[in-house]
Amino acid sequence: MEHPKEGIASVGADGGAAERLRTVRGVGVAASVLVLLVVAYDVLHTVSDWRVYLVVEDILAGNATVADVQSVDDFAGYFDGLQGLAVLVPAGVVFLIWLWRARLNAEALGGPGSQRRARGWVVGSWMTPVANLWIPYRVVADVWEASAPRRTAPGPLLTVWWVAWVVGGMVNRAYTYQVMKDAASEDDLRRVVYLGTVGVALDVLAGVLIVHTVHRISVWQTQRLAGAGR
Repeated sequence: MEHPKEGIASVGADGGAAERLRTVRGVGVAASVLVLLVVAYDVLHTVSDWRVYLVVEDILAGNATVADVQSVDDFAGYFDGLQGLAVLVPAGVVFLIWLWRARLNAEALGGPGSQRRARGWVVGSWMTPVANLWIPYRVVADVWEASAPRRTAPGPLLTVWWVAWVVGGMVNRAYTYQVMKDAASEDDLRRVVYLGTVGVALDVLAGVLIVHTVHRISVWQTQRLAGAGR
């Protein structure tokens, strides 16, 4: 009996030439943890926005103390944008590493014809205007279908993930625009807080669903890897 060496096995998509199949479970776990850290940061950032808004209301009503203002200012200082990039960038990089490896496995499992886009789109689709509204979804969907038992098509959860991601991105851009305008009134601040809350709700939904997707694809490919090593 042969066993895969160092996490690598050979599998032929059509029983012919063998392709390298490599486990993606470890990098999938790393990507999932980082995505959840981004989600946690976004939630805390929204909590900070709400605390600022409520203190502003108290100030206008004459109920805020100096200690209240200082506490909110200290808490908000942890969310100046740089900290967000410190978790967002690694999460994006590790996720793309996972997706690239999963895509290579998907080609080995389903054959090159199972992937409707060239390999370059695995990374490029996220950075190309207009294309980034649809092609990343198709890349992930093709990897899902090639990895799933009996080539099962992606269910509605994958569609919900993508809609939440795209709409959340639009809401977050509107939020950033409002913040850059430097809210001058209570209504402006309320608008910023509401936009941020909606954007984070969509981010949480998208984050949970992509973690589920990474887990499912990683499990399927790992099972196929174990079968190829027998």
